[in-house]
Amino acid sequence: MSVYWVIGYFLVLVLTLIYKTPIVSGPWLFLLRSFFPNWKFFHAVGYVPHLYARAGIVNATGQLVWTDWVHLYPRAEQKFWHLFHNPKTNLGLAQQNLIDHFWSDLNDAPEGCDPRSFVSYQMVAHFVAGVLHNLYPEHTHNQFELRMLLDNSAETTHTHVMMTSPEEVRT
Repeated sequence: MSVYWVIGYFLVLVLTLIYKTPIVSGPWLFLLRSFFPNWKFFHAVGYVPHLYARAGIVNATGQLVWTDWVHLYPRAEQKFWHLFHNPKTNLGLAQQNLIDHFWSDLNDAPEGCDPRSFVSYQMVAHFVAGVLHNLYPEHTHNQFELRMLLDNSAETTHTHVMMTSPEEVRT
């Protein structure tokens, strides 16, 4: 009896290779993709998306002063115990997955499309606001950039700014 299951499995596998299904899309499926990793980083070696942000702080004279750009995904320190329990790195991987999805949305968007309508943009903007609130509690404005970095083993060799968000007032 189990032989029939194995044969059935391979028949289904062959059918899936031959029959091309349409791409499934929809608003609810789109929202569920945050639970699944973006595997596009395996298809090529090259530029990698990184998120940078800066905060605007009103000084004593009432003038808006911007901080330097802060890289929101610096490499985490590796320790032996991280093999068993590593919640910070797991959270960082989920956040980087969000950045990868945002990059993918920008890359697939038609020319002239406003990225602020993307769910991934709104999630990134919310994430940036939270991080900047922790770093600069007194900030009143924020802004972020999605930069594509080309790295070698020692340093970043080239940087390309893919998108800069408009300045947003913190509420």
